[in-house]
Amino acid sequence: MIKKLLKYCKVINIDVLIYVMREEALADFPALDYCIEQQTVSRNKKRYFIKVADKVIHESFLFEKLFVLSLIGKTGPTIGDCRTVEAFKGKSIYPFVINYIAREEILKNHRKEVFIIVHPNNLSSIKGIEKAGFQLHTKVKAKRFLFFHFNIKKG
Repeated sequence: MIKKLLKYCKVINIDVLIYVMREEALADFPALDYCIEQQTVSRNKKRYFIKVADKVIHESFLFEKLFVLSLIGKTGPTIGDCRTVEAFKGKSIYPFVINYIAREEILKNHRKEVFIIVHPNNLSSIKGIEKAGFQLHTKVKAKRFLFFHFNIKKG
C-alpha cells in the first residue's frame, strides 16, 4: 500500500505536443474497410476500437477532460492512449480512427475543437496525427508533483 502511495510522491516530467482539429480544418479522410466500434468506459472516457477476426487491432480513447489542457487555458475532448498492433501499423488505421473521432465530436456532438496529445519523440504517431488533419497547437513542458504543476513552459 505504501509503495502505491510513494509513486505519487515524486516529480513527474511532462513534455507533450498538443494538436487540435477544428471544423474549418475537417477534411474527408479516405475510407478504410474497417468498422470502428465504440464503448463507454466511464463518464470521462470512451474507447474506440477496430476488431479483425475478434482481435482488437487498434484502440484509441477519448477523454472529456484532461488536466494538462488547463495548463494552456483549454478544455475539451482529447484523444489519447492510442495503439495499433504491429501487424497493422503503416496501413493508415491510426489516422483513420482519430479523424473519425474528431469528425464525430465536431459534427455530431457540436464541439468547437478536439485535441490529441503526443510525446515529441513519437515521430510515427505525429506523422499519423498530421495525416489525419490535426494541426500543432502548442508544446508544453512542465513538472508535476502530486496535483501541483510548476516550471510550465508553453510554445
